[in-house]
Formats: sequence, C-alpha cells, structure tokens
Amino acid sequence: MVLSPKKIIDPVILFRQVITGIVKDEKGTPLPGVSVRVKGAQKGTSTKPDGSFELDAPAGATLVFSFVGMEQKEVVANSGEPLKIVLVSKTGALNEVVVTGFGDRNKGELGYSAVTVSGLDVQKATPINPIAALQGMVPGLQVQSGTGGPQGTTRFLIRGSASLDPYGNQPLVVVDDIIMDQDVIMPNKGSDQDMGNMLKDINPDDIESITVLKGGAVTALYGSRASNGVILIKTKKGFKQKGLGVNVSADIYASTPYKTVDFQDKFGSGYGLSDFVTDADGNLNVNPNTYGYNFGPEMTGQTVIDITGKTIKNNPRPHNILDAFRTGITRNFNVGLSNGSELGTYRVSYSNLYSEGVTPNNDLKRNNLTFRGTTKIANVLTVDANMTYVQSTALNPANTGSTYGTMKNFVYGGTRNYDTKYWMNNYIDKTNGGVNNNDVSGLTWYVWYPIYQNRMTQVENNFRGSLNLKADLASHLRWEALANVNYIGTEYDNKVRGKDEGFGNPGYSTSSTNKRVERYMSNLTYTNDLTSSLSLIAQAGGEIDRGTQKYMYAEMNGYILPDIYRLSNSSGTPTVTEGAPNQYQTSSAFAQATLGYKQYLYLNLYGRNDWNSTLVYNDGHGNYSYFYPGADVSWIFTDMFKLPAAFDYGKFRVSYASVGGGTSNYKANTGAYSANTPYVNAVGDNVANYSYSSNTLPNQTLLPTRSNKFETGLELKLFKNRLGADITFYNQDSKAQIISFSAPVESGVNATLINGGKVRNRGWEIRINATPVKTKNFSWDTYFNYTRNRNKVLTLPYGLDYVTLGSGDGFSVIAKKGGDYGTIIANYGYALYNSPDGKHSENNGKHVITTSGAKSSSYYVRAQNYADGTSKSPAVGNITPDFLGNWRNNFNYKNWQLGFVLDSKFGGKVYSFTHDLGSWLGSMKSTIPNRNAKLGGLKYTNSSGVDQENGMIIDGVYKDGTVITGLDGNSHDISGMTMKDVYANGWINPTSAFAYYQNTHSWGNGIRESSMFTSSWVSLQQVSLTYDMPAKVASKFKMNGMRLSIIGNNLMYLYNSAKDHINPDNLNSSGSDAFQEVSAMPYIRNIGFQIWGSF
Repeated sequence: MVLSPKKIIDPVILFRQVITGIVKDEKGTPLPGVSVRVKGAQKGTSTKPDGSFELDAPAGATLVFSFVGMEQKEVVANSGEPLKIVLVSKTGALNEVVVTGFGDRNKGELGYSAVTVSGLDVQKATPINPIAALQGMVPGLQVQSGTGGPQGTTRFLIRGSASLDPYGNQPLVVVDDIIMDQDVIMPNKGSDQDMGNMLKDINPDDIESITVLKGGAVTALYGSRASNGVILIKTKKGFKQKGLGVNVSADIYASTPYKTVDFQDKFGSGYGLSDFVTDADGNLNVNPNTYGYNFGPEMTGQTVIDITGKTIKNNPRPHNILDAFRTGITRNFNVGLSNGSELGTYRVSYSNLYSEGVTPNNDLKRNNLTFRGTTKIANVLTVDANMTYVQSTALNPANTGSTYGTMKNFVYGGTRNYDTKYWMNNYIDKTNGGVNNNDVSGLTWYVWYPIYQNRMTQVENNFRGSLNLKADLASHLRWEALANVNYIGTEYDNKVRGKDEGFGNPGYSTSSTNKRVERYMSNLTYTNDLTSSLSLIAQAGGEIDRGTQKYMYAEMNGYILPDIYRLSNSSGTPTVTEGAPNQYQTSSAFAQATLGYKQYLYLNLYGRNDWNSTLVYNDGHGNYSYFYPGADVSWIFTDMFKLPAAFDYGKFRVSYASVGGGTSNYKANTGAYSANTPYVNAVGDNVANYSYSSNTLPNQTLLPTRSNKFETGLELKLFKNRLGADITFYNQDSKAQIISFSAPVESGVNATLINGGKVRNRGWEIRINATPVKTKNFSWDTYFNYTRNRNKVLTLPYGLDYVTLGSGDGFSVIAKKGGDYGTIIANYGYALYNSPDGKHSENNGKHVITTSGAKSSSYYVRAQNYADGTSKSPAVGNITPDFLGNWRNNFNYKNWQLGFVLDSKFGGKVYSFTHDLGSWLGSMKSTIPNRNAKLGGLKYTNSSGVDQENGMIIDGVYKDGTVITGLDGNSHDISGMTMKDVYANGWINPTSAFAYYQNTHSWGNGIRESSMFTSSWVSLQQVSLTYDMPAKVASKFKMNGMRLSIIGNNLMYLYNSAKDHINPDNLNSSGSDAFQEVSAMPYIRNIGFQIWGSF
C-alpha cells in the first residue's frame, strides 16, 4: 500500500512541545521584547514585560535569543523544564540605543551626553510627578521635590542656570514627541498654594524609559526651546505575543510626617521666667497678653489654667506640630492590555490614583486612559498613534508660605505647650457661627479655619494625541511625518467660608485657563554605506510649533447670603478679568548629517533656522528669523587601536553648538481685558464696558538670544564591563539675553524688553559605575555621580551693575556684573566694623553692635543703618551649590534585589524664615542657652534693680562714637572694642537672652543674615527590596510573572547642616532664585509596597 504524501505525518510534529522560560540581563532584571525564534525556521515570539515567553517548537529545537545591545544566545530546548536565559551586554556602547528627537540612535554615534533611566527605576520612586524619580540618578540634573502636597511642583535644572530670567532655565519635557507645556515650573511654589503642573498628569506605569539629553546639539532636534536640555519620556507599546497580554499593578504607600525642625521643649509661653497671671482665686493662669512667645516659665508640670480655659499640668507638648498633620495614603492602580501580530501592535492602559496629602483636607484624584497602536501597511508605511486623556482634581494644596501658611503661622502663634488637638476641634464659634476668636494665638483664624472650612479646587482635563507616519520610499530613503496636539483645560474654584458671625463675609473666585499646543513635523532621511568604510545618514525637514492660551478670572464682590458660592450672590458687580487671547508660532527648517568611518569615527553636523513669532512686532517687523548650527564628533578609539585587554570600550566626544532663541511663549501680546462699570446707552440698556491694559512695552529691535555651547567628554568601560566612567566638561556662553528693563513711570508702562547680558555657565559631570562582585547567583552594582557647576555674569546692558533675579524678606538674589550668578545681598545684614583711624583695626570685619547704656542690653546694627566705609547691602553668599553627589547601589541574589540611593548637596546659602521667626519667639532649640544660670546665663542686676541670671556676651564690636557711663560711674569710649573686653573691664552688663533674640530676629529691626546658613546635606533617598517570582511558581497562579516590592523614599537625612535642622526641601521657589525656606513643613517619608503581575 502506498500512502499519499498528504497522509504522511512529519515525525517531528509528533514530538512538538510548548517551551516556556524567562529572559533576564546580567543583573537579574527581566527583559521585555527579546526576540525568541527557532533556528532555521520562521516561527518565533517575543518576551513579555516580565521577561517570560512561551513558544510552540519541535523537541530538541535550537532557540535563538536576540536583543538590542545584548550578545545573541543559542540554547537547545530538550529538558522539558522552563528555561532561564541570561543575556550579556555587548562590549562597548555602539549597540546601546538612545532615544533622541529623531528616533533611536546608537549611543556610540553621539557626540554629546545622554543618560537613560529605565521605567522600572522610575516606578520604584513611587512618584506622582515622574521627574521626581530622577533625583540622584543623573549627573548634571538637580531635582528637588516640594512639600506642598501630592500635586506639588518638582524643581529641576540641567547644568545650572544660564538665563537672567530666573524662570527661563527650565528644561524641555517631551512625552512621545509631544511637547509638554513650557510652563513646567510654578514660579511661586512655597509662597502660595501649589497646584502643580502638567507633569503630574503623566502615569509612571506607562513609562518605558526617560532619557536626559544635555548637549547643545539637542537644539537642532527641538529648537531653541531645548536650550536648557531635554527630558525625553518614552512610553510603552504593545509587541508580538501569543494571546492577550494583561498587566496589572498596584502601588500603595504611606506619607508620614516624622520630624519637625528642632524646637525647644523646656520653656513655655511668656516673656519672662515668672510670666504667669494670678486670678482672684489665686490660680496661676497662662498670660494671654504674652502668648506666642516662648521665653516664659520653665515647664515643670505646674498646675495652671490654659488659654483653653482648662486646668492643666504645664508640661511641653513635643509633638503638637506633628499633631496638625496626618499620615497621607496614596493608592495607584493600573491595568494594561497589549497584543501584537504581523499586522501591528496595541496597548491600552488605565490608571486610577488617589493621594491624600499630609495636610488635612488636601488630596489629589487622577484618572489616566492611554492608547498606543502601531501597524504596517503594505510593508511600506508604518503608523504609530497614541492618545492619552487625563482628568485630575486637586483639593486644598498645603498653604506653605503665605499669610495663611499652616506651619509658618504655627511657629508664629503657637507655643511649645499649645493644645493642637483641642483647637483643631474648636475653631468654630459653636454659638454664633464663624471663627472662634477665643484662641489668643490666632491659629483658629489663620490655620484651622482655612484648612477645614475653605475649599480650593482645581480640575484639569488634559488630552494628548500623536500620529507618526514612516514610509520606506526606497531602499535607502525614508519619509517621516509627525502631528500631535496637547490640550489642557483648567477650572479653578476658591470658596472662602465667612469668618464673621453667622459665617458672614465669604469670598468666592473662579478662573479658567485653556492651552493648546500643536506640533507638525516632516522629514526625509537618507541612510547608506557609501563605501566599505564610509557610512552616511542625512536628514532634512521642517516643523511648525504653535500654541494658544485663553484665560478668564471672576471674583465675587460682596455677598447677599452666606455659604452661597456663586457670582450671582455678589452684592456688587463681580470683578471680571479676561486675558487677551494669546498665541505664538515657531516655524523651522532643519538638517543634520552623520558621517561614519569604519564604525569608530563619527561626525555629526546640525543646522536649524527658526521663524519665531515672539520676536514679531505688531506691525510685522522684528528679528524673528535666526539660524543656529552645531557639530559634534564621536571617536571610539578602542576600535581604532589595539589597547590592553583591560579596555573594553573607550570613546572621546566633543561638540559645539550655537543656539538662538526668542522670548517666553505668550509674551507676543501682554496685558488683560478688565470689566469696568457698565454704562447706560441712549435707550437705557446696560452695556458691558471692557478696557485693555498692557504693562510691558514691546521692542521692535529685539534680537534673538544666543548661546554658544561647548562640551567634551570621555567614556570608558574596563575589565569586561566591570568598571565604567563618563567624564564631561561643558561651557556655555549666553548673550543678548531678553530681559525686562524697568521703565520710567511717566512712560505709562512698567517695563520694556531689551537685549543684553552675557552669562558663562561651565562645569564638570562625572559618572562612575562598577560591578565589584559578580558570581553565579550574586552581583553588586554601584553607581556614583558628581556634578559641579559655576555661573559667571560677564556683562550687563545699559551700565547696569546687577539684575535682580528675586527678592524677599530683606534679601535680593542678583546676577552681578563680573560676579557670580545667584549672589545674595542682604538689605538687613550685619553692619561690619571698619576702623576710621586704624585704632582697633584688629577688629575690622567683625559685626557692629551698640547699646544705650551700661545697664542696657547690647544689640547688632543693620548695615543699612551703619555702613562706615562698607556696603549697606553686603553680599552674604550665593545660592549655587559647591557640588552635588549621588550614590546608587543594587544587590542581586537570585530572584531578589536590594537597592538604595544616597543623594547629597554641599554648599549654597539659604535664608530660613522659620529659623528667624522661631528664634524671635523663642521656639527654636538653639535659643535655650543662657536663659538661666544652669544653662550658662550670666548674673547681673538690670536697670530696674532686679537681679537676673540670663545674661550673655554677644560677638561684636561697638560702633564708633559709642560712649557710655560705665557700671563704675566713669565715662568710657568703647568705640571699636569687643563686648567681651568691655564686660571684662566691668563697665557694662551682659545682654539678656530675651533681648538678644528680640533684637537680632525681630521683624522690624532684626538682622536677617543671622538666619542664613550653608545648606549641605546627605539623604537616604531610597531603599527598595524586590522579589521576582520564578516563572514556574507564577504559572501555578495562572500568571506569566509577578513582582513584589517594598519601597521607601525620602527616608531620612543622614547629615543636615541647616540651623536647628531646618528642612532643606522647603525652598519657596521653583525658579533659579530659590534662596528662602519659609514653610516650616515637617520631614515626610514615603513607605509602601508595589505588586505587579502579568497574565
């Protein structure tokens, strides 16, 4: 019998099997997207996000595993057990892929610095704003999270500040080719309630990687808006796999206030050590007239009547500030669905986040829905489309710095035995309504009532959509087109409940802002090997970037009924302001080329021309067209020379770029429309009356800014990739800067825009990575980053000596000609002694003091009031750190990974409003010394004849012309003498501790400089413990993989140089002028867990 060929069964088919396994890298991290195919056949698949795979293949088949940047591996599958595959990195960086503005590039080709952080590392930081996850990860990147609540703004800079506009130094943030709102930094964070920015609308679970591009060459990719560097966020997409891929994750963590600044818990309310009031029944009462000061009697458990009216034991309440806060809980749930085939891929994800801030009544709700799909049409055209919709609602951000700042006012009005829990529950007048005015501290008015009764809400709707088309027109020619839109609509409501009797005198305001940014780009790319040694990539294209913004604000004017928050409840005409419709457009043409020689030498050339509407005058004139070129070279010298075996990879790079730019977006038109009192026309109808006002005068001759950027670097990998280094030096000269110049009052405007000023910004970045230990089951990877940046102001326009970057509390931060950017000058600083005749010249430079008599206290003198030969506004420091340092470690043992990150900053001056105010009122721990004899106080008899023991000698020199009648009855000229010497001669009383702090830190006459300090710190930024469940175990739960993590962030400061351990995070600005700590918010640590699963 002869069998038909159709009836013959291939014996191989009888022995087919489903092969499963997991693929990881050398560090034990699962690798998604690894190609797995049967050798010699077309059949294959890709690993899932957890690195697992499943493939139907013949028994004994050889599987080929390949992944970009990894050595290809072949394995014979004949054991029947799940495979555990480890892929090893290829030597060198030529195969490392870096995301840039024009697609993925081999890192070896780049002549500028680029650092990539994985999405997994971002998620470990449990951020709401993903930029916060980069703290301690990238050299040259300075990141500082705020304390205003879960929605708060993160401050970040790349390579310091180069612009004379303190808010003109922010990097560009791009998500899948979509430009995020340029206003990524809220200027007054810390001075007001911080609603955050668009970056909080990015779901960290959607992130595949973040790449930080720092070189000037990136401006050819994104234009002048990228002159401060670019942060590129690449999101996940689907991939080919068998069946529907389902990924779920949950992040739950607690934000715990665990420490305040160092307060003293020894002395209670009052001015003096016996400051109680005795009532008619002989009971001791806390003195309501001196409440708020903490120079009163020592708290030893005396029985007293408190301001609550209750009889209490007079003991300190060391946690009364922490009692004002709660533990905030954040929950983020995410589900992703993905699949793919030969026709295309897709991924859909949904995320729901709810986060409670540590301040009561503060929370953030966010819902993210994202779709990304790819397809290939006729094997020629590739389509990549993504859409994201986000709705977020922020409620009552912590008011960290203004009049109603919670902790600021707690320091101001509270005492060390203030009963927080009582007043938090008794801030309302339960009889008449409104605020309870019986709290003499004022905290019911400024803290508890606003927190619990006011309602500030901001609802954001953000839609981002992008379409990318790529077509292979010929074997070496590709066409690409991109179109995207980013829309954000913001609705803001502020309901202020009335504090008067019956809840009268409420307030209400509402506003809306709508922004729309569009980007269109098209280019042609030619790629070819010209010879066996010479390769060429050439690209040319054009781009249009445009945006519009609309704004409206309305406020209730008086009220008819309480607790009705509508404009129609106004007793008068509501105040309405409508911002002038504002728009901008930048059109660009660009070209770039990469010439490669033998895959070890690359020359990259760039050129771009922008036509920028922000430089167009109203009549169409202006210098709105500007061209800027750039070039960089990458030389992989280890592929050119035969070096010792220790050298695995070595690259030298150098780049130069000239960057042009316009002014900020939305400055093409300035001013606002305001609603005035309606007028009555001839027929008796009310007609709306609007007027337009503009405070900034345009400048027809305004020139583009120019920045010349130079960078050179060395990259090394040694000892089979066990040791690596990346060392970079950069220099940037920014000139013809566009700054606001004050105009004379008679001109009718406040300012005009001018060109001028040259700032030099240079520094070093060093990145070291090593694997000190590596065995079969265990490895230790360590990374160290070092950053040093310096800014010099070389010239300023119109004879200016300095430009003010920011000011407050008697200080100004300036850019001084010939000096350093960020110099702090003190209007209320110490006067410095300068001998007029050489007598006592040994005391030159010491702080000046004065006194009104031998029995009176001595006190410091402000430079504004006494500047004999010295500056009335002396420079007292600079905000720029000496250097930044970070150390990151990962320990891998089988399926376990333990990691930690240390972050540090050394140098840079900060003024602490908290310390100043707390010292004035005696709250700070540093005010304890000298209050009595046991604490080092000196004994003396004051001018009233009362014996005291709270004397102290202050470090200072008496101003010239100081003549006193001494305690010995004789006249003494003590000019130029130190207080120590005068006291030793027996001529003068010591200064009382109370008077010292009152004079040095009082708001009217105090020395602000006394609360300035060098801010240096080392923090334990993150600790994480992760367990990846083996695929064999996960399969028992019908899962492809599972990952469990316990993570802590912002855990503690190991070192903090600040006076009384002021919280370094509490800076009051997100701009380059940040020098004030003002909020007194507590230290907050985040601890929680993550669970991730794949089905």
